[in-house]
Amino acid sequence: KIFVTKTSNYKKNCNKLEVHFAEIKDTLNFEIFKSFDECRSHTNGAGRIQKYNFKGNEGILLTTSYSGKAQDDNSIFGKIIFIDMGNKEHEIISKGHRNPQGLVVKDNIILSTEHGPRGGDEINRIFNKKNYGWPIASYGEPYESKKLNHEKSHIKNNFEEPLYVFLPSIGISELILLPNTFNQKWNNNALVTSLNGRSIYRVNFQDDSYEKILYLEKIYIGERIRDIKYVEKLNVIIIALERTGNIGILKN
Repeated sequence: KIFVTKTSNYKKNCNKLEVHFAEIKDTLNFEIFKSFDECRSHTNGAGRIQKYNFKGNEGILLTTSYSGKAQDDNSIFGKIIFIDMGNKEHEIISKGHRNPQGLVVKDNIILSTEHGPRGGDEINRIFNKKNYGWPIASYGEPYESKKLNHEKSHIKNNFEEPLYVFLPSIGISELILLPNTFNQKWNNNALVTSLNGRSIYRVNFQDDSYEKILYLEKIYIGERIRDIKYVEKLNVIIIALERTGNIGILKN
């Protein structure tokens, strides 16, 4: 099956987040898998999806962007959410997110990338029931029009610290984990893409717990990169280039 997210306008100032799915065939006939009841005055800016097993149940993880309710447990926005594939019930995994643009799962490990304000793009290791601070804490600077005053330290305010913060921001987008077989010198590596940075960032983790980053290598591409995927069968990386609308292929 293929899953997509979209927002649908039900009435004035009421946009609802939906997850649709279709069987992968020559013709894709989509139908609604999950429609959330909560209204939002504007569209949802994120919506990354990953397959995930939570408490023994198969389902999907879904990211949602901030709407002023990232700290509100009664709202789905500014969260990473698990949706049970069987009963379609949802549960909040983590909160305090501004705009998660990337999501990857390896076994029980969840990593996410997230836009910060005027700097402060983050790589986060996601843990169940943890709070990632937005809009109270951010290493980015507040927009004058928003009149927000961010705390810098997360841990001093009882939030999870990011694994890494980009200052200045790179316009962070998707990330993937690479198998160690892709390149014998690239063990425990992730690739993070960027929009404003027009580059891919190779992230070298200390080990396969993905809890500590040792260094980053910037690989300049020259275009805004909206998405990235690894194709195991071909051992290649595919990137979506926004300005030209091209698909790029990166080989070892």
